[in-house]
Amino acid sequence: NMEYKYGSPSTFEAAFTTAVAESKGKYIFIAMADTFEKAGDIAGAEALFTKALKRLQYKKSKKMWIAYHQFKIRSGDVTGAKEQLSRSMQCLSRHKHVEVISKYALSEFEFGSADRARVLFEELLNNYPKRVDLWHLYVDKEVKLGHVSQSRKLFDRMIASKSSTKNMKLVFKKYLEFEMKFGTSILQEAVKQKAREYVIGVSK
Repeated sequence: NMEYKYGSPSTFEAAFTTAVAESKGKYIFIAMADTFEKAGDIAGAEALFTKALKRLQYKKSKKMWIAYHQFKIRSGDVTGAKEQLSRSMQCLSRHKHVEVISKYALSEFEFGSADRARVLFEELLNNYPKRVDLWHLYVDKEVKLGHVSQSRKLFDRMIASKSSTKNMKLVFKKYLEFEMKFGTSILQEAVKQKAREYVIGVSK
């Protein structure tokens, strides 16, 4: 950072190359791209990600791709972000895909379009309906952003999905806390009633 702010291009490049060689390079690339972006040098940040992703080891890094996707979304490059998401799916191992797509969707919620984020989460849940972690990521973000109607619909869908007792207990807890913050006493009682009906159902 000091070389970027106060040094010359040549001294910065030398310091950057040394840092990459002496430590976990992907973290240096990501940190420096963030420094460029915060300084308003979008082209510089883009060049760093492009340079990093020419290296085989970074093409296989979900952290690098997630950082790049977030950068593209923050920059408002919707088309570029979609292209890089597709490219990352071709480069990464299949077991990394769900995490990368869900992180992309969360970034859309934060910096892009809530509608685009929902499309991605719905596609994930259609493919992995039993992944309770995805359901919770989705509803937690909707709640955090104050999307009351969407959150309520998601909680009701989670109840209908009938997952494990442990998870259902957490769902009802979150749902009640949500209604205590955003709802009415009538809606709070409705959640309690749904919980009672669930307990009766599983005890039969």
